[in-house]
Amino acid sequence: MQDERWLRGFALLDKYGLSWDLRVPFWHLTEAAAVARAFPKTPIVLNHTGFPWDRSEEGLAGWRRAMEVLAREPNVWVKISEFGLRDRSWEYESNRRVVLDALTIFGVERAIFATNFPVAGLRIGYGDLVTAVYRMLSHLSPDQRDRFFWKNAAAFYRL
Repeated sequence: MQDERWLRGFALLDKYGLSWDLRVPFWHLTEAAAVARAFPKTPIVLNHTGFPWDRSEEGLAGWRRAMEVLAREPNVWVKISEFGLRDRSWEYESNRRVVLDALTIFGVERAIFATNFPVAGLRIGYGDLVTAVYRMLSHLSPDQRDRFFWKNAAAFYRL
């Protein structure tokens, strides 16, 4: 994300009215924030909740800090998806913490529900995933849940 040739190519996204789906682990989010800041008219969405792979307190603190840096850029949104961890089962409370933290950092207005199926199917069924995430968001209003589950994606992708 620092290569001048890459950045010249990235500049074409705005020229052609395109967006960028960013897929990097959280330790690259500060670098991504610099790109977002340099191209404020280019819509960017972070995939897979920034990959909070390290669920230790220290790991989650680092993930949160990086997410907060990226969320300062108003042209960046987040896809709440892919909570699977290698060699671990899908855990509601651990994933709930990640979902709620991401929503606190980005706000419901810039959060989009997404999945990583069929890969996510190694840890949880599709219906079970949707039900679990819906339950995690039971404190939100019906309009906020509609925004999260479909309206925000329609707005971001200009559908």
